Amino acid sequence: MLRHDSNSVLVFHNPTATNQNFFNGNYNTIDLDFDPLVTGYAFFKWTRLPSWINSAFGNGNFAAMTEKNFLGGFSLADIELETTTIQAGFSGNEYNVATNSKKNNTDFSIKHREFSGSPIRNMYQFWITGIRDPETGIATYPKTYGIDYAAKNHTGEIIYIVTRPDANNVGMNNIEFACYFTAVMPTKIMLSQFAYDTASHDAVEYEQSFKGCFHMGKKVDALAQKKLREVQYGMLELGDWDPSVREGNKVTNLAASPTSDGAVSNSGVPKTTINML
Repeated sequence: MLRHDSNSVLVFHNPTATNQNFFNGNYNTIDLDFDPLVTGYAFFKWTRLPSWINSAFGNGNFAAMTEKNFLGGFSLADIELETTTIQAGFSGNEYNVATNSKKNNTDFSIKHREFSGSPIRNMYQFWITGIRDPETGIATYPKTYGIDYAAKNHTGEIIYIVTRPDANNVGMNNIEFACYFTAVMPTKIMLSQFAYDTASHDAVEYEQSFKGCFHMGKKVDALAQKKLREVQYGMLELGDWDPSVREGNKVTNLAASPTSDGAVSNSGVPKTTINML
């Protein structure tokens, strides 16, 4: 049976509902034991990529370009208990019995900001055409990179993490939800953005579709916490911007460690400065 251990990893929920007056038309605004679920704060991390993808784009570059350039996605389907009806008697009265339950969620998508030169399309296009060349129908990556053709050699794995609004507060249990996809591969090369329409000049959002196998549970939650603390980019707070920096915006790592000069952000968290995209 699936039960998430919210005390150790996920957001802690006070189990004192019996003491709360939920149904008298207002909240208990004195104790405030419960906070509404607020979404819109999420990350994803590639935990595994094909070796030839890393070889082609430089180790870490594919992951960094896609993870940091995350606009949306992961529209998950609800899990439902399936039933069937049994009839009895002359009237044919029915009642329902449980028959099955499926995870579904084999399809998902990730949305990115596309840039001039189409780096996002080019990376996913390279992955897809390596698995199957649209002209010949053959897999091209095995010969090019000297490896066997196998699903394990052309699929990846990915973890999706939803947090509270304090998204960079990784020292606390700020994770609301996490899930993991195995056997992940992209399934579409998007070309519709190049259509022409008079007087239409749009900034392109590239939505990449994937196939994968969905998982969730306590161990996924624990991995999500670990990955969130290892994340390699952070949030530049209002008081942290430095007008003297000319090498790109430098930000505070979510799991920051002190720099050599001991710099500390306004929030009191030691800074680790790295370049964004």
